[in-house]
Amino acid sequence: MLVLSRADLERLLPPLDVIAALDAAFRRLAAGGVTVPPRSTLEAGDGGMLLVMPARARAAGPEPGALGTKLVTVNPGNRARGAPTIQASYVLFDEATGTPLALLEGTFLTQLRTGATSALAARHLARPAVGRAACFGAGPQAELQLRCLTAVLRLERVDVVGRDPSRARAFVETMAPALGVPVVLAGDARAAVREADIVTCATTSPVPVVFGADLSPGVHVDAVGAFRPAERELDTEAVRRARVVVDTYAGALEEAGDVLVPLGEGAIARGHIVAELAELVTGRVPGRTRDDEITLFKSVGFALEDLAAARLAYNRAMERGIGVEVIL
Repeated sequence: MLVLSRADLERLLPPLDVIAALDAAFRRLAAGGVTVPPRSTLEAGDGGMLLVMPARARAAGPEPGALGTKLVTVNPGNRARGAPTIQASYVLFDEATGTPLALLEGTFLTQLRTGATSALAARHLARPAVGRAACFGAGPQAELQLRCLTAVLRLERVDVVGRDPSRARAFVETMAPALGVPVVLAGDARAAVREADIVTCATTSPVPVVFGADLSPGVHVDAVGAFRPAERELDTEAVRRARVVVDTYAGALEEAGDVLVPLGEGAIARGHIVAELAELVTGRVPGRTRDDEITLFKSVGFALEDLAAARLAYNRAMERGIGVEVIL
């Protein structure tokens, strides 16, 4: 069994390659070659939870099958302990025999595939010419959101909104040289949204941080932080004003408070969600339809994304001799 660390994955998985793998995976999903059961959730101590996320992609022609599952723990109290809020491991199997192939560090894998999924959606939903981004969040997920978005969009400036000033300052200092564009602390969060061409939300806030009254014509928003039915990063007006696309209908209608709360209020109808990502990548449903249209991509995470990234990492590791072999 091959063990791949975070450092291994950073070497093996450039954002653009993961975005391409996800594009192929969602096309495979649209063709009916993928099985992804609903993820199961087990409540844990101190407000935490364990998520189990299996997925299978059946072999199709020259494309081999893939099988795997991710184990994720979410512990909001970890911020005070100096530990990550989200931690994960991924187990990849041989699809035909069930033999364990690899154990992958799953926290970085999750952050990367989430950012790559947002970037894939942005290809279809954001205006080709974007300049200014507002980033809500100053943690590892916000970092991967920006790294992946800048792989497909030409940003000129990023305004960062973070609730912890010292953490946000450190984030800005790190991200400016990493992205090669000015990255600054936003003096006024709502003004940053009003001036943005793209808004990315990767926070742990259970209540809205982005308000529809502030969204300018043509802005694209992606929201990945909230994944519980009563929690949201966007207010009702933001969702009501936007053309809404989700990673999957099933996941969004089960867990995405950003759309479930407005649905429950009667502010939007089910048809306000115009597409899931597989429909965008195959062209079954158009993405952006007007230059002045406000677009929203809401993601709660989908096990196929993890499987696609894990299989890509494993294939490359075997080709390049990266990782540590262990015998169970």
